[in-house]
Amino acid sequence: MDMRSVNHQASLVEWRELIAECRRSGKSVKDWCAENSIIPSKYYYWLRVIRNETLVLANNHVPVPQPQFVEVKVKEENYGNEAYDSESSICATLKFDSFLLKINNGADVNTLEHTLRILKNLC
Repeated sequence: MDMRSVNHQASLVEWRELIAECRRSGKSVKDWCAENSIIPSKYYYWLRVIRNETLVLANNHVPVPQPQFVEVKVKEENYGNEAYDSESSICATLKFDSFLLKINNGADVNTLEHTLRILKNLC
């Protein structure tokens, strides 16, 4: 690995942390950048670089599953005495800031594995 590549990897690590910090702050990119003396165009440049590298890694290491159709159940409000129990089929919940992923029992293993690898690369 040459020095340029080492520096690039170090910058990727640093910018992944900065971008995550910005997202956790709940502030707009413009406001967060102003508070942290970062030029917004530089923020967006590194966001694009990280996304592109993540896609390259995903395409090189993880087979992309064919699109699948899944049933989407709309939660119906229940105003009677019986509680609506949609949580009984949930085996795992991942939550990060405003992002929420609920995984049902019986979820397709390949789709789940692919989703988790993509999330790992993004975080």
